[in-house]
Amino acid sequence: MRRLGSCLWLAVAGLLGMYLCAAAWSTLERLRSSSEYLYGEAIVLDEVRRIGLGQPLYPAPDAVPLTVTAYPPVYYLVVAGLQHLAGDTGYGPGRVVSVVATLAAGGLLAWSVRQLAASWPGGLLAAGLFFTQNLTALLWAPAHRVDPLALCLSLFGVALATCGRTTLAALPLAAAVLTKPTYLAAPLAVLLTLWPARRSVFAFAALFIGTLCACVGVGVWLTHGELLWHTVVANANPQDLTYFSAMVGSFLQFNALPMVAAGAAFGLCAERSERLWRTYFVLSGLETLLTAGKLGASSNYWLELTVATSALIGVLAVRITEVRPEWRFFSSASLAAVVFAALLASIPAYQATVSQAADQEFARLNAETTPRMDLVHMIADEPGAVLTDDPGLAVEAGKRVEFEFVVFTILATQHVWNEQPILDAIAARRFGLVVLIESLDEPVRPLISARYTESVRVALRMAYAPAGQRSGYWLYRPA
Repeated sequence: MRRLGSCLWLAVAGLLGMYLCAAAWSTLERLRSSSEYLYGEAIVLDEVRRIGLGQPLYPAPDAVPLTVTAYPPVYYLVVAGLQHLAGDTGYGPGRVVSVVATLAAGGLLAWSVRQLAASWPGGLLAAGLFFTQNLTALLWAPAHRVDPLALCLSLFGVALATCGRTTLAALPLAAAVLTKPTYLAAPLAVLLTLWPARRSVFAFAALFIGTLCACVGVGVWLTHGELLWHTVVANANPQDLTYFSAMVGSFLQFNALPMVAAGAAFGLCAERSERLWRTYFVLSGLETLLTAGKLGASSNYWLELTVATSALIGVLAVRITEVRPEWRFFSSASLAAVVFAALLASIPAYQATVSQAADQEFARLNAETTPRMDLVHMIADEPGAVLTDDPGLAVEAGKRVEFEFVVFTILATQHVWNEQPILDAIAARRFGLVVLIESLDEPVRPLISARYTESVRVALRMAYAPAGQRSGYWLYRPA
């Protein structure tokens, strides 16, 4: 049995090594690319560029350009500063921030598990699983989005709490919330773990809440209240049962087995620092469950759960040998088998990742021009403003994003925002070119996949005439 366990752990290490190589290649190609990979990257980049131009990051939603700055300013300010230093206003600086933050998060995770289990192999296993086992880190690590930085700051706080520096942990945990407000599982886990040590609870809560209140107060004052509209009111997308079902199915496909393995750690006696990670696991799981059905949610909502799952598996892999056989849920060999099976489920996704990276490398070496790039050049040559429901096109062409179709469609449907500003801009034919993914002759889709409201569709049809198709997009000119 011991020999079988050793062979299985070697197989796990081999798969992790191959996956890490594929992830590194994919990340390198992403860093080299000037195109949007994930929806939302272009919006965030467009908003970061506003800082360099001296424009408000949180403008009033009553005139174009109309985009929702969905997050507090930490990531935007960091990336804007790097863009200024590097002289690069593309995706590069923001993606580098995300990659560095993800690597730092993996290092903090490995160190934390080393503290819990007194074993570097357990820490390295946890970090390897975080980077590879469900492709979440692979997808989000090089993204021009706030999530990797928020995760890194959150893990910095949890790592400090793991080694007993709970009051100091409040500062990076507050910074994580000021990067993305949903990162509340970690501070709540610290509070619950500290209870009933009232003095420690008070010291942590006072510093955490005080920091948040001070920063939010200054932000609200500087933005004349628009900070709250963008990050709270406009960011509260409705729940949808169909969307929830699809998200949960996708989550279980890659995470069911690892969560079973992590849950087995609850069968072992735990020290205080380990209880912190167990609480973090439970709270991040509840957070994932509550937010999975939110329209627009994606796998970034289970980044924290991935980290907590990986940590508990790393601890269990070390401590399982210390427990009497009759008290174990898993033997070392059976745990290795579960982890190996979980990793095998990702093989098709990694095959696709390697294939995509190879295609991008060959296209780059051969300097191939894609049909999309022809359209980008056309938009760049357009003298006036361009309206498109693909923000990536506008950003790649050096244009600003005039209107964030998907988000404002949800806001208008929920009666959170009045459509009149965009309707007036369309009626005034403010845009010299309109580029859409779908024809205006198509009926409006249900909210779960809608690109625009019926009012916007009618206004565009009245003010603009078809101008043909290009690269799969529909073009319209003022009538």
